[in-house]
Amino acid sequence: MIRIFRFFLCLCLLLPLLACRSSQPWQGNTILGRTMGTTYQIKIARVALSEKNLIEIKQQIDSVLLIINKQMSTYDPQSELSLFNAWTDTSSFLVSEPLVTVIQMALKVNLESHGYFDVTVAPLVDLWGFGKKSRELIPPSKLQVEEIRKRIGSKYLVIVDHTHLQKTRPSLEVDLSAIAKGYGVDKVAELLDSLGYKNYLVEIGGELVSRGLNNNGQSWKIAIDRPQFASLPGEDIIEKLSLPDAAVATSGDYRNYFEYKGHKYSHTIDPFTGFPVQHNLASVTVITGNCTRADALATAVMAMGKEKGLNWIENIPAAEALLIVRLPNGMYEEYQTSGFGKYLIKE
Repeated sequence: MIRIFRFFLCLCLLLPLLACRSSQPWQGNTILGRTMGTTYQIKIARVALSEKNLIEIKQQIDSVLLIINKQMSTYDPQSELSLFNAWTDTSSFLVSEPLVTVIQMALKVNLESHGYFDVTVAPLVDLWGFGKKSRELIPPSKLQVEEIRKRIGSKYLVIVDHTHLQKTRPSLEVDLSAIAKGYGVDKVAELLDSLGYKNYLVEIGGELVSRGLNNNGQSWKIAIDRPQFASLPGEDIIEKLSLPDAAVATSGDYRNYFEYKGHKYSHTIDPFTGFPVQHNLASVTVITGNCTRADALATAVMAMGKEKGLNWIENIPAAEALLIVRLPNGMYEEYQTSGFGKYLIKE
């Protein structure tokens, strides 16, 4: 029997608290919407905005996100990325500057992580039933996995003159789902900066950026879910953070997975084995300077597992992380980098 758990519309692993510690209802300006197969919410504080103002801001936000989707979606067959994936030629392929920017970050983190973050695993993501291709969620054979693994590798993806992409292996495909939401958050934050807003929180599918203060004159507060399988966002909070100007991203195994014959298969693929990760690391939350990078770092740590991941992220400047490990008895253990504690709210 197969059980499927896919929360495409509520991937909010990090939940902005609607109030500060007083638990009073949010009194600020909130903009809600949908993008990239999930939801977004933006809160603008310490300024009075009319309904007309909010509508105009939302229109600009949706425009920014629509452009990103047209550049980086694998679900839109006419997006730049889909057209590049369909390109079975080793000559260079002209793409937009934003797509180059995101690929540059992806390749940088690939090198830093010694290959654990790899955006070319798209065929494996599809093979395991977590991608754009609909299929019965039954684990593929080792032979199938090995055949697909021959098609992946970030070393086969090249940026040419900062304007073109090139694949040195014609069958190469790219999936930016582990970094594109973070980039979307950063671009919405840039838009709000350009409009003169200094106090806001931007969240897309659980990835977020905070700036300034909330309406109570305090740093923004966010919650981290306990990584329980099939739980709903906000149902069981394990930690709360006080977030100054920073970006946060979380990667976990408990929102997007399937179960077959009593075994759970996570959507996080180990690029070295071609199989979903098999360790007991359940959730990783990364705090750093921008959300594009935070998104990629969180995914890399999730692929590595607790031991490798914690040691690796500890040595990355200006990045802090909280790792949550699932124990056999159903309990959880938390591990954090040396500087993460300053963000935790002690209650």
